[in-house]
Amino acid sequence: MGTNKRYPHVAGQRGEERALREARKRGPLRTLDATQLRLHAQPVTIVPDQMTVWGYAWLQFGDANVRCVVQVKRWTADAVGVQVTIDDETMRCWIWQGACQRINSPTDAW
Repeated sequence: MGTNKRYPHVAGQRGEERALREARKRGPLRTLDATQLRLHAQPVTIVPDQMTVWGYAWLQFGDANVRCVVQVKRWTADAVGVQVTIDDETMRCWIWQGACQRINSPTDAW
């Protein structure tokens, strides 16, 4: 079977969706806790609704780690608040900044 020349990113996108579904079966999406975030002691930058910031991040579901495309919704000096949609369910969590790399569009990761 040949490659998809018009939409070369589709195979990577489908693979990522499969990996996210499988990881979600291994446990809930993990997030940083209040002690780690220290939101009371540092400013939080919130991405405006009309703007989309993409990232390529490591997420943890139970004991399973998955690297996937996320939408960055907010950040602090140490952490990033991200959002991912799996089968029409939107999930949010906080991760360490080092676990997220900014990308220009989702297709950059696939």
